[in-house]
Amino acid sequence: MGYRNIFLANAAKLSVKNEQLIIDNGEITKIPLEDIDCIAADNPQVNVNGYLLAKFSEYAITFYVSDKKHLPCGVFLPVSRHSRHLSVLRAQIDMSLPSKKQLWKQIIMRKIENQASALRLCGIADWESVDCIKHKVKSGDSTNMEAVAASQYFKLLFGKSFSRSVENVENSMLNYGYAVLRSTISKYLIVYGFEPSIGLFHKSTLNNFNLADDIIECYRPVVDLFVKRHSHNADELTTAIKAQLVNLLSANVIIDNRLFACSRAAELTVQSLSGYLTGNNSTLLLPQIMDLEQHTYE
Repeated sequence: MGYRNIFLANAAKLSVKNEQLIIDNGEITKIPLEDIDCIAADNPQVNVNGYLLAKFSEYAITFYVSDKKHLPCGVFLPVSRHSRHLSVLRAQIDMSLPSKKQLWKQIIMRKIENQASALRLCGIADWESVDCIKHKVKSGDSTNMEAVAASQYFKLLFGKSFSRSVENVENSMLNYGYAVLRSTISKYLIVYGFEPSIGLFHKSTLNNFNLADDIIECYRPVVDLFVKRHSHNADELTTAIKAQLVNLLSANVIIDNRLFACSRAAELTVQSLSGYLTGNNSTLLLPQIMDLEQHTYE
């Protein structure tokens, strides 16, 4: 899998030659396809062709475009399935309800822990009042501790009047960052043979990515932390901010007691879910957030 995240704000023609992406925007830039994790096109004059899209699928590159409001509105994901897709699909379908509930409990406990860490990293003294809620999470989060924690968390992070339903710069930044993460997680689910519409907790028949919406929960605080750090100086979702949000895929998190870029950690989480289905492990590998820093590759 690649590690580079490309944000295209200006008109450009994209092509491929010798297994390299060619970006022509008046100047020519060449990037090996094997190095690319995702490409975000934030300009309607970014031109691609069918051959290039096929190469994106071959190299498992996520490609998404924005609408006239410069928010993600579409995503191109590889449809090439894992070599044992049918066996993965059967394991997904056959997963017992108690197993799903236990996995959802793990995800929500780590989400709340990461929310508390985000508050702590921002110097907010009441972070422990959120952190202690994780110990109250039951199987399947039957008492909805996720919502209890979120109610406290967002008000501590963004102020008592903050609401996720209001149109403001904070929510625009959050929505954009979440969309980037969701697309990346969806890609890895497809690459590893999962059916993304079959979730653990999310079950909407109108949602093709229920499983991605399950896994993303414990990754959301990475975006939250960034938005808290940068929204106070912003009046709108600028091109520069969107590029930084895309680059959060390269932000460090701790997973399996090691540092990984967020996108690689998402892949490890999906791998661990595959291991759970085959009986090779009983828990998921889930991220622990840390202060924002870019992963370095040796």
